[in-house]
Amino acid sequence: MYKSINNKGVTIVSLTIIIIIMLILASVGVNIGIKNIKSVQDSKLTAELQMVQHAILEQYTKYKTTKDVVYLVGNKITKEEVNKVANELGINLLEIPETYTNAEYYKLDKASLVAIGIQDSKDEYIINYITGEVMNITEKLSDNTPLYITATSNLI
Repeated sequence: MYKSINNKGVTIVSLTIIIIIMLILASVGVNIGIKNIKSVQDSKLTAELQMVQHAILEQYTKYKTTKDVVYLVGNKITKEEVNKVANELGINLLEIPETYTNAEYYKLDKASLVAIGIQDSKDEYIINYITGEVMNITEKLSDNTPLYITATSNLI
């Protein structure tokens, strides 16, 4: 008598191959998701840096028009403190011409940012109203690049 073998089911080898392929696809998906999250976070940080710069340039314009120091928010800090932070972050600061001796740096904390209209920021910034320099001293981009922007056209 001849016995027939029923070949219903999956072998352990094919099951292992399917699991390995699914793990590879899952890891690729997770990696792409992580890169997208970092990209969105970098975009948010860059947009906030630009918002701070526009806000301080607006505040400086109001100051130049009215000569009212209430528009210059933040705490003044010394050039030495600024240079120390910039060196730690790896930022080359803008060289300020001698004619702009009143180009002082200010540190903006959360309360200062609220005063210039920026809500929900957890970061702190060092800014210069005259040169339009803004540096984020609490965050960096995902590739460890410091967040720094300048607007030298404001020196006119």
